[in-house]
Amino acid sequence: MNQSDNEMSGFLAELASEASQKLEAKRAQQQDRQTATQSVNDALERSFHFFNLFTKHLNALEPDVPRIYALDGKAQFSRLKWKYGMVEFRKQSLADNALMDYVNFQVRLTVPEPVKVTRRWEQYDELKQDIQAFGLKPVEDMHEMWRNRPQKVTFQVSLEPEFLIWMRFQGNYADGTVDLECNNLDGFGEMKAKLKPEQLQAGTFDDIGRFLMGRSSSLPQELELKRDLSRNR
Repeated sequence: MNQSDNEMSGFLAELASEASQKLEAKRAQQQDRQTATQSVNDALERSFHFFNLFTKHLNALEPDVPRIYALDGKAQFSRLKWKYGMVEFRKQSLADNALMDYVNFQVRLTVPEPVKVTRRWEQYDELKQDIQAFGLKPVEDMHEMWRNRPQKVTFQVSLEPEFLIWMRFQGNYADGTVDLECNNLDGFGEMKAKLKPEQLQAGTFDDIGRFLMGRSSSLPQELELKRDLSRNR
């Protein structure tokens, strides 16, 4: 009887050790998840903090932006000027300790006069899609233009002298990253990147800000933004 109890005690000790290791592994995984979650939230808070102050300063300065946005060799938005920027964020709930969901930054740039675009009629649909994708606004009613198109090879559209640049930092807590989506950031069109939270630091934000102001000719390489080539030329 005593020998059976000793054998059983040894077996239970093995199980106890296995259970303890499993619980410890779960605790470590939980701690890793909490750390990753906090890192994403902190990165979003840093994003909001930078762009909140950035837009405040730039809205006061209303600087010229020495960059060019081109639709083709002739149709270009140049002599750009900062009109108005804004930033907003949303949390996942109304709780005081709720995690950040996303941060949106946008700025409206203007040029002195409407930009004229000339295309062949067979390029009508393509131009219309580009205008919509880039957030541009035609002065003319393009539906009326198509319906009343004359017997000419080409047509011309005037675009309102302003457009939006926007950036959206979306927290991806499932994989511990921040999904960045941009439109018209570096030329017209959409760009995307998946970022590690530690990539979103003061130095990176400074470089983005300098690029937006035209004080730098390139975005930070660490962003590794990928362009949607199907929509951009």
